[in-house]
Amino acid sequence: MKNQEQVMLTGVRPSGNLTLGNYLGAIRNFVSRQDKYKSYIFVADLHAITSPRNPEELRDAVNDCMAMYLACGINPEQTTMFRQSAVLEHGVMGFIMTFQTHMGELSRMTQFKLKSQSSSNNSIDTGLFVYPPLMAADILLYNTDMVPVGLDQQQHVELTRDLAQRFNNRYGKVFNEPSVYIAPIGNKILNLQNPSEKMSKSDGQNLGTIFLKDDLKLVRKKIMSAVTDSESVVRFDEEAKPGISNLISILSATTGESIESIEQRFAGHGYGDFKKAVADAVCDLISGIQTKYQEYKNPDVLNKILDAGAAQARIVASETLDRAKIALGLK
Repeated sequence: MKNQEQVMLTGVRPSGNLTLGNYLGAIRNFVSRQDKYKSYIFVADLHAITSPRNPEELRDAVNDCMAMYLACGINPEQTTMFRQSAVLEHGVMGFIMTFQTHMGELSRMTQFKLKSQSSSNNSIDTGLFVYPPLMAADILLYNTDMVPVGLDQQQHVELTRDLAQRFNNRYGKVFNEPSVYIAPIGNKILNLQNPSEKMSKSDGQNLGTIFLKDDLKLVRKKIMSAVTDSESVVRFDEEAKPGISNLISILSATTGESIESIEQRFAGHGYGDFKKAVADAVCDLISGIQTKYQEYKNPDVLNKILDAGAAQARIVASETLDRAKIALGLK
């Protein structure tokens, strides 16, 4: 039964092909809860222009992203789906939240730190530095209670909570303070070739990252060639056996089988049998997603869903923005 008083929200940046890590770490958790909450999901196209993008490619990426989310199980009759840029309140609230944020907080954000370490200050766009307040605005506009994310996004939700508390303390209660939900299994899917790093869209060679649109033969090849160790024992130990532990996490998250059960099932088996089981499970999952993806690729279908969602989202967002403006003395 849906609790209309509880709000769940997530956003996705159309920065490229979604990965298995995106699905297991965040998308699936949203899908499994969308019938229990008042749910919103948006494609964060404003965040996508923190660095220059080809306009046509960006439009295609937005549609592709939303089609893939629908294929993964998002139901537009249960979840309000929209483009971030179609609800202008996001930009205004983002500007307001920027004034609640300290430079020290922004400089400690992981993505900015990583980029600043690999680039000169002159080559870093201002958008990369100031987009976390916009992300906070995205969440706060809808009176959000819960944000399902992977571990890599937890920092942004924590900053959002801090900004909501700061604003409420200064100007009176306006915003909910959202909670983060991180799934106990599948929250950290790592690179198959380098399990010290997360499975990332920006993986240059793509050998360690499984994309949801990968050819199934390629998916199988990537899993079968994943790095392991010389022990030949299927055992979960993230420090001593990061590669095998990552594959166990993938199998567990994909099938629902517990880690303990997987260890017992493959006791005495070699890594070849184990990898084949992982590949079978992942290929079965991705095959179903790809079939549904083809059904949702029609731009007319997507535009109808996203335009209707934006109209619904705008009602709630405008009410929240009005409360914030009144509290600030702007209205």
